[in-house]
Amino acid sequence: MPRPVPLPTAPLTLPHCRPATGRDVLSALLASAHTTFDEIRRGCPDRRVAAMGTVRGTGPGVSFAELAGILERDHPVELRYPFEGSEHVGGAAWLGSELLGKTETAGVAKLHWKAGANDLPMHTHETSDRLIVVLEGRGFFHCSDKTVERFDGSDVRTVAARERDVFVFTRGVVHTFSTADSGMTLLSCHLPYLPLDDPAQYRLPACRWTAGDPKTSLDEPLVTLGRWSSLT
Repeated sequence: MPRPVPLPTAPLTLPHCRPATGRDVLSALLASAHTTFDEIRRGCPDRRVAAMGTVRGTGPGVSFAELAGILERDHPVELRYPFEGSEHVGGAAWLGSELLGKTETAGVAKLHWKAGANDLPMHTHETSDRLIVVLEGRGFFHCSDKTVERFDGSDVRTVAARERDVFVFTRGVVHTFSTADSGMTLLSCHLPYLPLDDPAQYRLPACRWTAGDPKTSLDEPLVTLGRWSSLT
């Protein structure tokens, strides 16, 4: 797998003088995603990168779920199934070009995996980077360091995806998500955004791999303490 990447701290900057609006939340999300990938490209210009972290508030009353709720309150969306070929996954999107101005090419998708959604195959996005936050529920993220041309179903890494986990990966990373007993909802920043039903939006490798395949070998289950961050 790729070497560890020191990801930047990219806070969501919202107005202090008035209540935040859905446009404010969308703008902050996309600004944070742009900053993250600018830093990744500067530090790792020649390779694909996949990494994970956690979104955290910085004080009382700070909630990512509340911010996501403001976005949906002001700009409701309806999930549409299937998504990327799976009847168990639905999606909808907020487009930066529609809500923030035509110069913003990125967007945010709301994606929902029903419980037991393990049929979305490994795939890649060749023209778009992703920053994804688990909004609620739990599931799994699967990825490989092989290119889409060389992917053969071996060396797939699986990690748990839980509420407030963040996954970032650059274009070209072969990956998928799945769920078991619980459903899972994600907010996915697409840089740039392509329509979810656009055939160019994703590409499948020749080797089909899903978390539900009988021969799939997942990582040995472990319970670990997370990485520590210095507070003093």
